[in-house]
Amino acid sequence: MKTVFGGRLMAGLALGLALSAFVPVCAARPAAYPAVAQKAEQKQDKHARKIAKQLAKFKPESFLQLSLRDNSDHFGTLGTLSETSFTFNNTESNASETHLYSDVSEVKKSKRFVDEGAGHHHHIHVF
Repeated sequence: MKTVFGGRLMAGLALGLALSAFVPVCAARPAAYPAVAQKAEQKQDKHARKIAKQLAKFKPESFLQLSLRDNSDHFGTLGTLSETSFTFNNTESNASETHLYSDVSEVKKSKRFVDEGAGHHHHIHVF
């Protein structure tokens, strides 16, 4: 029992604790490595161009569903497009919002939803 709790185990725990203290310091940071930061920026620019191209295909006032990078979904109509951002009229809050193309993760065409009773109704006629 002395060898388990005495020498080897304690030395292993001390070595593990010492190595774990250096892990956060050695982690790759974009500011420390310009090539990593540049590649991440290029990837984000490419995605922003892709979203801008998708939105350009829709007519103004098209009803869309936006999924943002913060995992929130927005329903509304498309407004004006600019070089780096676009306006979006949110139907839930009835407010005009400006979003950057880089903040959007996905764009889907959605059906216009006004109220619960606004859809098509199928009635059964009993003769």
